[in-house]
Amino acid sequence: MNIIRLPISARAALLAAGASLALPAMAAAPIGPAAASAVAEQPAEAAPPASADNESEEDEYSEDEIIVTAPRLAGQLATDIRAEAELDEAAIASYGASSIEELLDALEPQTRSGRGRGGRPVILVNGRRISGFGAVRNIPPEAIAKVEIFPEEVALEYGYAATERVVNFVLKPDFRQISVEAEAGIPTQGGQFKNELEPAFMAIGDNGRLNLNASWEHQTMLLESERDLVYDDPVLAAGAPARSLAPASDQYVIDGTLVRNIDKVTEASVSLRFDQNDSLSLLGPRNGNPDDPRRRDSRSQNWTSSASVNGMLGDWRWSVTGNYADADQRTFTEQESGTRDRFDSSQQSFGTKANISGSVVEGWAGPIRSSITGGYSGQRFDSRTERGLDIVTTELARDTPSVFGSLTVPLLDPEYDIGNIGRLSLTLNAQAERPSDFSALTSWGATLNWGVTDNLSLLTSFSSDEAAPSMTQLGAAPLRTEGVTYYDFRTGQTVLIDTISGGNPFLLAEQRRDLKVGLNWEVPMVEGLRFSINYNRNQSNDTANNFPLLTPEIEAAFPDRVIRDDDGTLLAIDQRPVNFERATNSQIRWGFNFGKSFGQSEAGSGGGRGRGEGGRSGAGDRPRRDADAAAPREGGEAATPPPAAEGQRPPAEAGEQRRGRGGGGFRGRGGGRGGMFGGRQQQGGRWQVSLYHTIKLTDKILIGPGVPELDLLNGSATGSGGGTNRHLLELDGGLFYKGFGTRVSAKYDSGSRIVGGANGDLKFHDLATFNLRFFADFNQMPKLTDDLPFLKGSRLRLSVNNLFDAQRKVTDASGVVPLNYQPGYTDPLGRYVELEWRKAF
Repeated sequence: MNIIRLPISARAALLAAGASLALPAMAAAPIGPAAASAVAEQPAEAAPPASADNESEEDEYSEDEIIVTAPRLAGQLATDIRAEAELDEAAIASYGASSIEELLDALEPQTRSGRGRGGRPVILVNGRRISGFGAVRNIPPEAIAKVEIFPEEVALEYGYAATERVVNFVLKPDFRQISVEAEAGIPTQGGQFKNELEPAFMAIGDNGRLNLNASWEHQTMLLESERDLVYDDPVLAAGAPARSLAPASDQYVIDGTLVRNIDKVTEASVSLRFDQNDSLSLLGPRNGNPDDPRRRDSRSQNWTSSASVNGMLGDWRWSVTGNYADADQRTFTEQESGTRDRFDSSQQSFGTKANISGSVVEGWAGPIRSSITGGYSGQRFDSRTERGLDIVTTELARDTPSVFGSLTVPLLDPEYDIGNIGRLSLTLNAQAERPSDFSALTSWGATLNWGVTDNLSLLTSFSSDEAAPSMTQLGAAPLRTEGVTYYDFRTGQTVLIDTISGGNPFLLAEQRRDLKVGLNWEVPMVEGLRFSINYNRNQSNDTANNFPLLTPEIEAAFPDRVIRDDDGTLLAIDQRPVNFERATNSQIRWGFNFGKSFGQSEAGSGGGRGRGEGGRSGAGDRPRRDADAAAPREGGEAATPPPAAEGQRPPAEAGEQRRGRGGGGFRGRGGGRGGMFGGRQQQGGRWQVSLYHTIKLTDKILIGPGVPELDLLNGSATGSGGGTNRHLLELDGGLFYKGFGTRVSAKYDSGSRIVGGANGDLKFHDLATFNLRFFADFNQMPKLTDDLPFLKGSRLRLSVNNLFDAQRKVTDASGVVPLNYQPGYTDPLGRYVELEWRKAF
C-alpha cells in the first residue's frame, strides 16, 4: 500500500465524502474521486479540532498532517532495487501486441541485458517464479494489469544468476477471453507469402488460470531467381532457379497452461506444448540442370512440458519447478549423384529446481535476506548420419547437479537511524555445478545497491563465472555439407565450398569476469521521465566459439582448418568450434523513457495521477519494517496481517510512510488499474517514447599466443556480418488515443569494416531501419460498434517492417558488392507488409 500525507484541515471533507482515514497506527481504505475534489476545495477553518486521545499519536508527526492509504496491485515485486520501467494498462495497450511474446519483442530495447548474453529476460508472474516461458508465452496483453522491468541484480533474489533483466507481469484477478487471430504478409518485392491462424482461450479467476492456444503457419518458398542478384560466374547464375533463399514451411502448434490456487498463498501449474515444423529448401541444380534441383526435406517435432508449485512457509517463499522436453529431427538431403543423405537426431532435456528465499535475521539496518536454489538438469542427444554406405552415430549425455545462493545485507537505512545518505545494501552470490562430461564449475558475484534518494539509485556489481561448452560443441558428430556459397577474402571471389561441422572434445571451460556500474534516475522535474546509464566491462578467457569468418588473420591462426587447391582456390573449411584465448569488451548504454497519459476522463481514470511507464506506481518502494507493521491499533490490539503470496507484501506491510507537511492536495503513486482510485482507463490516450544509445568502447579477441590481437572495432571480424558496430541507436515511440494506435521503432548502427583481402578492405556501411505499426481497437469505439456489432472485441493491425526497404551496403575497395553480400542474400525479404485481424469474444 502507498501512504499519502494530507493536511489535518481536510479531515471533515474526506469523511463527508466517504473516505477512510488512518492515523499512524490505523488501517484505511482507498478514497474516491469525490474525496479528492473535496480535499482541494475544503477551507482550513472547516476542520474540527483534533481530539485529545489522538494528540500523542499525532505529535510524533505533525499537528497538520494525517495519513491516507491506497492499495498497490497484488503481485508487484517488493524489492529494494527500483524498477527501470513500468507499463500500466494504457501503456500496454499502446503497443498493439497480441501476446506476451509479442510484447517482449517490442520491449526488447528496454529488457536487453548489458551483460552481452543476449537471452530472454527472467520472467515472473505476480511476483512468482514460473516453470518456463511456455507457461506465459500466449497470455494476451488484455489480461495484464502492469509490467515491471528490473535490472539483472533482482534476479538474485529469486534464485537466478544476474545475467538477464527481470520482467514481472502482474495479471488481472478476473479475466476471460476467447480469441481468433488471422495474419497474412508479403514482402513488397514479392516472391513469398505467409499466413497464420491462431485460436486461443484465456480465463483467470479466484482458483487460478487456464490458457489454451493453437496455431498454423504457412510460408511459401523464396528463390534466388526472384531477387536481383548479380553473378560473376555464369554457372551460379544458371542455377539461381534451383536455389532457395527461404524454405517453404508449415508449422503446427498446440499448447496449454493450467494454474491452480491450492490455498491463499500456494499455487501449482502445469504446461504442455507440441509443435511440428515441415520445411523444404532447394540446394542447387543437380548436374547443372536447373529443372532438377537438389532438395532438402526436414521435419522437426518438439514436446515441451513443465510444472511448478510455489507458496509461502512462514515469511519464506518457496518454489519447486520441473521440466521435460523432447526434440526430434529428420532431414533428407539429395546429392549430385542422386543419393539421399539422411540425418536423424533426438534430444531430451529434463531437470528440476527448488528455491527458498526470505529474511534470515534482523540486521543493524534491516532484515538480512537469503535465497538458495538447488537444481539438477540432464541432457541426452542421439544422432545418426547416413551418407551412402557411411554411417556415423553419436550418443551424448550430460547430468549437472548445481547449487546457487545469494545473501542481501542492508548496510545503511534512514528508517533505522543509520546514515542519512539513502539506503545501501550488499548482495553476495555464489554457484557451484558439476557437469558429468566436464570439470566442476564455480561462480560468484557481489552487488552494491545505493538508493541515494527516492528518485535516484546507483548499482555496482561484479561477477566471476565459469561455463562449460555445450554438449554438442563437445561431442556432435561430424557433418559435411557440399555446395555452400562462401566469400573468400584471400582471392576476393565468391565460391562454392564444402563445410565440416560437428563437435570438438578438446574445448576448455570459459571464464568470465563482468563489471557493471549503473544509474537510474526518475527525473523529479518532469513527471514520467526516466533516465538510465550503464557501463559494462567483460573479460572472458578460453571462450568456446563456432569457427569464425575466414579472414586472412583467422586463416593464419588456423591453417589446418582450410583446404585449397594448387591455384589457391578455396575448397573446404573445417568449421568445428574452437577456443579463443581471451575476449575483452566494454560499452556504455544510456537512454531515457518518457511516457504520459492524456485526455483521461474523471470517471475512467478516477482523477488520480496514476503513473504508467514513466512512473513507479509504488514498485521499488521499500517495505515498511516489521515493527511498523505490528504497531497496535487504537485500543492496544496488535494487527496481525494475513500471509502474502510470493512477491507480495502482506497488507499491513505494503505501504511506505512518506512525510509531507501542509499543502492542500495529494499525489497518487500508483495503486489499482487506471490510477490511484482504481477504474480502467477506457477513454483518453497515451504517448510514449524511448531512446537508447550503446557506445562500444572496446571489443578485442586474442585467438592464441603468437597471433596478433583482433580489434573488432578497427578492421577485424569473426563473423560474416563484419566487425563490431561502435554506435547503436534504438528508438521506440507510440501514440494511442480512443482506440487508434501507431508505433514506430527504428534502429541505427554505424557499420564496420574488415581489413585485408585480395580486393582491399571490405566496408559494411551504416544502416538505419524503421518499422511502422498502425492498429485500431474497435472495442474502444462504442459508437462504431453499436452501428457494426460484429466489430465488438476486434482489432485490426497493419505492420510494415523495414519501411524504407533499407539493406546494408557492403563494398570492397573498388566499390563492388561481393555476391555473398548482395541484398538478396543478406536480407531477402526487405520491406515486409503484414495485416492482422484479431477477434475476442
